[in-house]
Amino acid sequence: MTSASFFGSQEGASDMARIGLIGFGGIGIEAAKALIQDTNLTCDIVAFDRKEAVEQVPGAQVGAYEEILDAIGILQTADTLQLTSDLNDLAGCEAFIFTAGLPRRADQSRSDLIGVNVAIVGGITEKLGQVAPDAMMIMVTNPLDAMVELAYRNLGYPDHKVVGQAGVLDTGRFTIAAALATGKPASQVDTIVMGGHGPTMVPVYSAARVAYKPLAQCLDDDATAEITQSVRARGKTIIQRQGRSAVFSTALAAVKMAKAYLLDTREILPACTR
Repeated sequence: MTSASFFGSQEGASDMARIGLIGFGGIGIEAAKALIQDTNLTCDIVAFDRKEAVEQVPGAQVGAYEEILDAIGILQTADTLQLTSDLNDLAGCEAFIFTAGLPRRADQSRSDLIGVNVAIVGGITEKLGQVAPDAMMIMVTNPLDAMVELAYRNLGYPDHKVVGQAGVLDTGRFTIAAALATGKPASQVDTIVMGGHGPTMVPVYSAARVAYKPLAQCLDDDATAEITQSVRARGKTIIQRQGRSAVFSTALAAVKMAKAYLLDTREILPACTR
């Protein structure tokens, strides 16, 4: 597995898209919220989850689904949202954001999730490639490298259409850490993180800029080391602080990747590839 630049591109990109959310838990729900608020993209969103979750009333998934429908009414957009437990309803999707799986606890590494999440990801992707053979997959479920490889083998998609979301989130974490350390707004900071989604991630200081100046010129060695450590540990820190893994920032990162592809924004983003 490698970390690579993801170049958003789709022939015939338009301002309408059919997007499948595989897993309608914390991240999937936040992804739906982000999609309906985007004024550049009108979405036909199909949210998939387990039958018992979709049909449970009262239940978190059903409640979130109904609330997002209300939000579409408030915004008066042309977006649509469907909640289903039938994979066949995902036919025609152009892109998937895959978040189904067990999230980690504070006492776990992402690798600790491989046993249970292999079964979840494998079971869904074995069927999904037949339902929507022309889609793109953005994998979020951990451990990311392994899940990207598993999805690639099962889906039958070209390798450039199966990518993992981690680098965009980690880059955002590097960006805000640099902004806070230098006293500049995040809008004036450009960074990128490569490598794995964990202790092997590499904040690329040689490519980092703050107000058009090299970040390395703005920080001493101690500050650089502190930022690197904080970025690598950020996911675990958030779990310790709020009792669950990051959902909103993760969802925004995945949606950013989906938009780069669907709208052909020509934006270069870091991604996990096989």
